[in-house]
Amino acid sequence: MELEELKNLWEGMSDKLQQQEQHTKKLLEEVTEHKYHSKLRTIKTSETLGAVICYLGALYLILNFQKIEPLAEQIFAIIAIVLLFSLPVISLRSLKAMQQMPVSSKTYLETLTNFRKSRVQFIKFQRLTVSLGLFLLVIAIPVLAAIKGIDLSETEHFWTLTFPIGIIAFLGFGFWVLRSYTKTLKATEQLLSEIKN
Repeated sequence: MELEELKNLWEGMSDKLQQQEQHTKKLLEEVTEHKYHSKLRTIKTSETLGAVICYLGALYLILNFQKIEPLAEQIFAIIAIVLLFSLPVISLRSLKAMQQMPVSSKTYLETLTNFRKSRVQFIKFQRLTVSLGLFLLVIAIPVLAAIKGIDLSETEHFWTLTFPIGIIAFLGFGFWVLRSYTKTLKATEQLLSEIKN
């Protein structure tokens, strides 16, 4: 009888230990998923703010389109409007793909592989965005000057001082944002890697 009681006690403890282990694993997955989405939320906030600014810029160009006289500047304005509407949409969609990736429903290796693919795609797109943003800056200058009725050739020190400083400031900001996103995404990948171990 003692042996039977010991056996039952042992099985009961084994079941409780297994339940505790499953509960701990589930809790760990929930914490990981929360941290994962929290890190991506910081990028989404920045991208959403950037999207709002882009949409306001496009709206400004649309509302003032009749003030733009030469055909070349009108073409630049149309290109700028298309870029201002399309870049945020593409950026937010690529970020949404990472956010909707299920962290706990797949194996850790699948999750990590999918995240790495999404991260590489997002970073490549952000690099393209910096390049297109620089192009947008260059074509928007004559458009905005036409809207304001300013002749850039008569503006003192514009091409020798203001324009180069604007380009340098834009590139500095663009690469700072890119580095910040890369750092956040690497930290997120590290979080997923730690859970695997």
